[in-house]
Amino acid sequence: MTVIDGRWPFAGREGDVRDAMTVLAAEAGHGVVLVGPSGVGKTIIAQQVLAALSRHFDHIYLRGSAAHSTTPYGALNVLLAELDEDTARSPLLVLSALQRKFAGATAKRPTLMHIDGVEDIDELSATVIAHLARVGAVRLLVTCEDLLRAPGEFFDLWKDGVLERFDIHPLTLAAATELLTAAFGAPVSRSAAQELWSASGGNPKYLQMATKADVVSGHLFSRDGVWVTQDAPRPDFGRSVTDGTATTLAALPPDDRAAVEVLAVSGSLPVVVLLKAVPAATVDALQSDGVITVDVGAAPLVRLTYGVFADVVRAQLLSGAGREALRTVAGLRDEPEVPVQGRMTLALWALDNADAPTAAELVGLAHLANDHRIEGAARRLLDAVPADDFGSTAVVERTRQLWIEGHLAEALGTVEALLADDELSLGDWVDARLLAARLRVRTHGRERGTEDLLHDVTSRLDGEAEDDVVLELRGRTDVVRLELDVFEGRFEKVAARVPELLATWAEDTRWNIRIRSLVSVVDATLGSQEQGVAVARTVTSRLVNSPSDPLDREAAIARLYECLFLAGHWNECFDLATDEGSRFDGRLFGGSPCEFAEGVLLAYLGRSGQALEKLLPAISQFRIRDRHGFLPLAEAAAAYAEVLESDPEAAEDHLQAIDLNGRRYSWHLREAVRYFSLLAEAWLDTPGRIATEFMEHALELGARGYRGAELFFLSQSVQLGRHEAAELLAATAAAADGPLADLAAGFAEGLATRDPGALKAVALLAVDAGNHNLAGDIAALSIEHLSDNDDPMIRVHAEQILRKTSTPARRNVRRKLLSERERAIARMVARGVPNKEIAQQEHISPRTVEGHVHQIMSKLGLSSRKQLSLVFGQQQ
Repeated sequence: MTVIDGRWPFAGREGDVRDAMTVLAAEAGHGVVLVGPSGVGKTIIAQQVLAALSRHFDHIYLRGSAAHSTTPYGALNVLLAELDEDTARSPLLVLSALQRKFAGATAKRPTLMHIDGVEDIDELSATVIAHLARVGAVRLLVTCEDLLRAPGEFFDLWKDGVLERFDIHPLTLAAATELLTAAFGAPVSRSAAQELWSASGGNPKYLQMATKADVVSGHLFSRDGVWVTQDAPRPDFGRSVTDGTATTLAALPPDDRAAVEVLAVSGSLPVVVLLKAVPAATVDALQSDGVITVDVGAAPLVRLTYGVFADVVRAQLLSGAGREALRTVAGLRDEPEVPVQGRMTLALWALDNADAPTAAELVGLAHLANDHRIEGAARRLLDAVPADDFGSTAVVERTRQLWIEGHLAEALGTVEALLADDELSLGDWVDARLLAARLRVRTHGRERGTEDLLHDVTSRLDGEAEDDVVLELRGRTDVVRLELDVFEGRFEKVAARVPELLATWAEDTRWNIRIRSLVSVVDATLGSQEQGVAVARTVTSRLVNSPSDPLDREAAIARLYECLFLAGHWNECFDLATDEGSRFDGRLFGGSPCEFAEGVLLAYLGRSGQALEKLLPAISQFRIRDRHGFLPLAEAAAAYAEVLESDPEAAEDHLQAIDLNGRRYSWHLREAVRYFSLLAEAWLDTPGRIATEFMEHALELGARGYRGAELFFLSQSVQLGRHEAAELLAATAAAADGPLADLAAGFAEGLATRDPGALKAVALLAVDAGNHNLAGDIAALSIEHLSDNDDPMIRVHAEQILRKTSTPARRNVRRKLLSERERAIARMVARGVPNKEIAQQEHISPRTVEGHVHQIMSKLGLSSRKQLSLVFGQQQ
């Protein structure tokens, strides 16, 4: 059961509560004013503050009311009821009486006055409250939407420093996810959380409305114990949740309501376009009230502040003024400043209102919808194209739509129907073959035909006269050919072709940029990791800081992530995935794909508990739809994380769930699946055998010149016990570059020289890089190679690393390394037996017992006797 129908838990606002409490609890504190729009959470923050301070303050609650805003002392009725009539009639006596009431008794606890809705406090009450705050008779906790609309006395209190202002902002994605998780009592996938966060604008009130609506509609549901989102666009709200907001809508003046209705249907619009349908004063008023937001850019765009409100408005019957304004705006949908989403929604609205766009416009908009990955839009637009007008261009877009939605087999069947038609236009003829090639390479048993298709395209383009169309198609073909070579792992071929291709396309062309973005990952795989990172950074920076296709930008960022991963810049890699996962407008890799990227990285680094927090929700979401083909890798990474958490049964389940047969996957993904699967099996099976498999595969990669990939497998082989390969690891590291290569080189040198100090130093570097897996293994080897002549601080530092990088599985392995005496002592410690008694039973000194306990905790990677008690208490 969930609490979505009742009062939600408090989560995601702890920092705001702490800040307000600090001010109010300070000796010189006078008060706090919490400012923010309706529904943002001011009142619940105030309630949490009051509850936390209840032992130190008496509490009085006052609320402004429109009904009493013109009544003298209307807000103070509760307090004035105790005064006699003569006192109540004199403002000066009222002030004196209340000041004596709150400040008279020295033994009395101070009073904390909570004032809600301060905008509607009458002037006399405001004067009294302000005076009481200034003289220190009370402390104030004020909540309001707009301090400028509050009585002037409160504004002056803030200006004079009596009230400290805290602006309460909408929830971040992380805070919204925390709140949803608390409300459901279960994890929520990043995709589901991001949808709800985007729809609500981070406003807790609208977040609760959106969540309830999505659960009722079935769009949001539980799978594998995780709340995930349905494989479809979010539905508009039904009547069941619109009544409250409908009242607000009905109260708006006609022009205001018309503007709101236009934006509810269209989404963001350029201000200049909206002003052709509604008065400027209307836009100003709605912006002032927080109903609409203007996003400043090259062409300022206006939108409804909360997507949920747009859903509610669309569920109502549009007003006459709203319909007329929409007709005006719909007629302007081809204006260049109108966003793609707005063009499509306005075209569909026109279609539904007997003003059908042409078939050509519908297909053109479907093309844009596919380009921009706007969920569900291309399907709706293409469904509206009459059958007689559904030509080859429409078939191409239908193919792209099916592929984007993850229906590869249906997409391939659709486009292949065009391949036998020689009457197609040149553009459709080429696009059909390029699409078919990209789909065949992802389909088992069909991949061999891709080269023939690309050859046909190249031959035909070579025979065409050069013009802008042919250049466009030639660039597209060059990029697809490279993309397919990278997909198949033919990196030597890519490296050989790239110089010629880059010379063909000028540096400022999008084809040059796309080629360099693809090649960055090839460089990193071949061992030039830092070069790959540098190229990927340059491409990404260029796309971010200039007008470009948003999907080009996202694809470039994904490749930058790969390069950073391969090079060993893991902290930066994690920050990049986290930042991208917090964007509202991510089309390719927003939501669960970013959560998956974080989880895979954390699993590789050996941070298993954190990894599972990311991977398990992502896996549940991918099981609904895996449009990117990430599920096998997510399962493999989760299997490794589960064994590190000492859950072999869960690890086996994930390994058995890996399916590489349903479709063909890229070389990089297949290699990553193999890596994590072998790591998991190393803990489930015989490590020596798996170490050999790692070694053999590393040698295969090295023979092909794939030094960057070889380094991962070879290092892991050595970590699993193939120490005789240290010299080979050093050679591979020398042929590569980047932080991972540096760590591998130091690891190999310390191992070859059996130098515990050098190994400890490399382990510390691995900790700084965030790699607990590598750091823990090297630290253990450092201790293993210690002699009586070595600096004793090496052991101390190595043991600290072991404790920091410890996981349940690693602790269990180290437990097996305990001597019989150490096991006996550990069991007694777990039972709470004092050192003195243990010493008597073992016939040793208490100091020796303490040394044994320290050694036991070091071997197990523990930091306290309590942890030792838990480990042995669970395993006796």
